[in-house]
Amino acid sequence: MEKPRESNIERLRTALLEMIRELNLSLGDRLPTEKEMAERFQVSRPTLREALKLLEQEAVIDVHQGKGRFLAAGASLSIARPITKFESVSQMVASHGYKAQTRVLGFATVPAPPEIAAKLDLAEGAAALRIERLRSSGGQPLIYSIDWLPRDLIVTDGETAPDWSGSIVGLLAKLDRNPVASTANVMATLLPPEVAAMHGLEAFGPALLIEEICYAADGSRVIYALDYHRGSAFSFSFVRK
Repeated sequence: MEKPRESNIERLRTALLEMIRELNLSLGDRLPTEKEMAERFQVSRPTLREALKLLEQEAVIDVHQGKGRFLAAGASLSIARPITKFESVSQMVASHGYKAQTRVLGFATVPAPPEIAAKLDLAEGAAALRIERLRSSGGQPLIYSIDWLPRDLIVTDGETAPDWSGSIVGLLAKLDRNPVASTANVMATLLPPEVAAMHGLEAFGPALLIEEICYAADGSRVIYALDYHRGSAFSFSFVRK
């Protein structure tokens, strides 16, 4: 199943977020008037209001009757690149301005070890896919990752395995199993010594490890990921409530 196309209202919503970024607005700042925004984006006011309504529902903006629209606390989750906002690694890498190349270091179908089976809610020993990859940009290693997926989710007998150098989230979206949320643990660490030695990553340096379980819309677990982000290449923001 193909991913639904983004609607005109959703595209306008994204454009409004870009405008907020460009204007460097912060919490409590007033947005331009409806007239100014309608002229800026060459849209009708009813269309503009629909897009603004989405941002209001997401707590990005507050509406003060008779005064205008103002940036709300929720904007921090959409304007910044917070670690609290779910997005694929491919999206995150692009958001930091990198044009990354992906090298598949290893791929195997194996019986799920007990700890992996527990993470993916599988029976112990059930078939699981293990994909090991390295993303680099301009020869600089950026992210070393290991992804585990239930084998039956993607590969069936007689089928050719997908191209794992692409986006796994994108692949799952085509199967209508795309992740929509995740739970994660974050820690500062180094690459495992054996990994650094095997793949020539001794200069990778300190890393931010994000251990993540990703869920589809029905609540099923579709990915267990270990992503080591090179500390000198990435920064993340946190929003505390």
